Amino acid sequence: MSSRIDELVAGLGRPSDDDITSEPSGVAGRQLLAAITAGQAPAQGRRGEEVPMPRGHRLRRPVVGAVAATAIAAAVLVGLSGRDSGPLRSYANAAVAIEAKGDAYEVRVKDAYADQREFGEAFAKLGLDVRLRIVPVSPGREREVVRMGSLHAPPDGGFPPGGLRGTSTIVMKCPPGQNACPIRVRLQGEMFRLQGADIVIGREARPGETYHDARPRQGDHPASLRLTGRTVSQGLAQLRRLGLTSAFTIGAFTPDGAGSHWDPPAGWRPAGDRRITGAWMRGATSVGLLVAPAGDDPRPRPVD
Repeated sequence: MSSRIDELVAGLGRPSDDDITSEPSGVAGRQLLAAITAGQAPAQGRRGEEVPMPRGHRLRRPVVGAVAATAIAAAVLVGLSGRDSGPLRSYANAAVAIEAKGDAYEVRVKDAYADQREFGEAFAKLGLDVRLRIVPVSPGREREVVRMGSLHAPPDGGFPPGGLRGTSTIVMKCPPGQNACPIRVRLQGEMFRLQGADIVIGREARPGETYHDARPRQGDHPASLRLTGRTVSQGLAQLRRLGLTSAFTIGAFTPDGAGSHWDPPAGWRPAGDRRITGAWMRGATSVGLLVAPAGDDPRPRPVD
């Protein structure tokens, strides 16, 4: 037994490609939608209950037919709406704006303090495999390139041998008298789409942030700290008087900078009579202190 919906759908002519667009403007499309929307809803009884149909009346087929017809119409409307739209040539969010110009990409960093994920989101929208990080750095290194390499680089950094190449131009100087100005980056080459790039740029640190470029080393950095050679007790007392916090690192370095180090658990303190072998500013109000390894020190955590 056929239903009213089945008869309506069967009676419609097959729409041609010219009749179907992203909007239901074709003759066949309007007929189909009018037929679907003209179907009568089930009769309602008191308090919104459906009136029972006579025994043996088949309900399943008309419902399935209506759902199927609606699905076909939705597929046409959604499936054709994005045809011939082409790839994105520009994208912007609160953090960054990117525009494709030929085979190059102009990047304008609007908010250096934005969530790092917003930078990645923008590059991904244009099909670029680029990770841009804007990190807090020590005074004097703001608006400098801290690192540029490949996302898929070997352990020693740089670009993989024989890999795709690319060029970049980074303009970060502010005009005289202008405190806030965007960072501009121009990326050109296939590596930014296919091989990936990791770009790290410095910004001014906020209070309490750790400098990205802070590194454990031998001696005092700056020399005005004058903590190297003192005992741990003496060094901590001096930092307390200056209102500075501290964090310890265990390791040993030669004067030319070669060596190794590791971070003990947070809050760990060496014995007060041990000597400080290096000190450096790790933030605006925090100092890193280096001590040479001893037998009872916490061991380095294994690398995952």
